[in-house]
Amino acid sequence: MVDYVTIPKVLDKATCRALCSEIRAATGEAAGLLGRSDQKPQWSQVRQTRRAEVSLAAQALIKRLLEQQKTVLERHFAIALGAFEKPQFLHYQEGDFFVPHQDGNTPIIRDESRFRKISMVIFLNGQSDEPSPEDYSGGSLVLHGPYSGPELRVAMLALPGSVVAFRSETTHEVTPVTRNERFTIVSWYRGA
Repeated sequence: MVDYVTIPKVLDKATCRALCSEIRAATGEAAGLLGRSDQKPQWSQVRQTRRAEVSLAAQALIKRLLEQQKTVLERHFAIALGAFEKPQFLHYQEGDFFVPHQDGNTPIIRDESRFRKISMVIFLNGQSDEPSPEDYSGGSLVLHGPYSGPELRVAMLALPGSVVAFRSETTHEVTPVTRNERFTIVSWYRGA
């Protein structure tokens, strides 16, 4: 079993479109690993996407949204949550991806990510196999089941304005985007 929760319609369509436009137009750099851009060149085989530097107003909007979802997540995951990390506004273009990985909360990690308890993804545009100017193809967020059990992969439904949250130790990936652009916002809640 994969433990996750989907929260629909936390952002309306107009807000999602505005955020997509802002992310597309914003300056940015390679998202790197752990939010760092000073990565070794071979790490581009692990993750390719761009982290956009958006306006303070957009950042404030998403911080309010993250605060509003905290109680729902604490109830679902039965865990007390503390602060969340600065949200990352991500722009995936055709060919961009993130290989299977964990965001934190694992005993083998000794960096700051070990304090992450819950990972959160906000979808700003939809995913569809049919051509559409706003939707993308590929780019699936896929959650993996525990390796001690049967092989399990669950692709999350990418609905504009929805949130998917899961435990940070859950292995997950973003498959390569095959058409158009994928816009998401990610953050991580730490334990209380």
